[in-house]
Amino acid sequence: MKHLFAAALSALVISTASTAFAQSMSGVSVGGDRQQLDSIGSRPVATQAMGPHTIEKYKLSGGNELSVTYHRASGKIVYLETDWGGETAGAFSDFEGFKFGKTTLSEIRTRLRSNGISFKARPPVTPTPDGGLALFNSFEINGSGTIATFVTSVSAVTVTSIKEKGLNPNIGDVAKLQAVIVGERDYLETIWGSDKTKSPNYSAIDWPGNGSDQAPKSPQAAFTKPEAADFPVERVYRGLTVKPDFSGSNAHFRDFRTRIREGMAGGPGFAGEFSVIRFGCGTGCSAVIVASNKTGQPYSFPRGGEDNMYLTLKYQLDSRLMVAQWGSYDSGECFMEYFDFANGIWSEIAKREIGPLDACYKDIEENGP
Repeated sequence: MKHLFAAALSALVISTASTAFAQSMSGVSVGGDRQQLDSIGSRPVATQAMGPHTIEKYKLSGGNELSVTYHRASGKIVYLETDWGGETAGAFSDFEGFKFGKTTLSEIRTRLRSNGISFKARPPVTPTPDGGLALFNSFEINGSGTIATFVTSVSAVTVTSIKEKGLNPNIGDVAKLQAVIVGERDYLETIWGSDKTKSPNYSAIDWPGNGSDQAPKSPQAAFTKPEAADFPVERVYRGLTVKPDFSGSNAHFRDFRTRIREGMAGGPGFAGEFSVIRFGCGTGCSAVIVASNKTGQPYSFPRGGEDNMYLTLKYQLDSRLMVAQWGSYDSGECFMEYFDFANGIWSEIAKREIGPLDACYKDIEENGP
């Protein structure tokens, strides 16, 4: 995960007008002067000039690496990035309560109360060179012109296991913190683009030490539901349906092979190439499998069974968005969840409470998906 943005930085044309702010990592602050780098106590292990800026990289105790970008003429620091080196001793990040290699994306979403901001010119999920995945979740920092980005990752081994076994984890539960980035808004909009999308219930956050433990200072915005058009597919598969193979890593789907084959007979209806197959498991209980008509690969859906009663779904062929409504006997509540299905992996992007359990007796359309 080292040097996550080296390729992007090669095309920099940077604006330097900004105000100094105090978001810092390893004692170095965005908006501060490059003389702060002397406090690190070591020389940079790499230096690179990019347009009017210079990037310096430092090895930190615990094996982590700090990347600093500053404007050469003014000396002002505009970008900081700390990458975890993999050592347990370096697990503590500069964002209090978050630990490298341990804090999951789901925990970040819960603590910061939303999925954050995504920059449209920078994919929110990016393959890593080793075959894993890196996920980017950005948040504006209250009272400043800076943006914090939390980079979580899923190892290549985990990605392979999910795809081969048709497992159904929420990607947020397996993606763990790998890097923390803080940059001036103007600088980030230059390298990542100014066009952004805010997730439902998004609000800015406080940087530890600058506010009240990440509690938003402004009221949360009204819930904005994700739209199918925001999760388009590249193409719709029009070929013949490939029959699934229920041997090897797909053996656990064998008990449902007849239902899966019958469900695939009508062709794809979801995310460009997938059939959605539902079957009962008792009164008010159902399970869901999606299967690719292009490859024959089946995948489990992360909701269903007795923990998610009265499950109903909404989806369409030209979108990766799956909306699920279900009820919990334990809490007595009805929920609506929104999932993105990309590269064979489910990622929860939003969740809201609909009302008491009996609200799930209504059709998903009645509850405003």
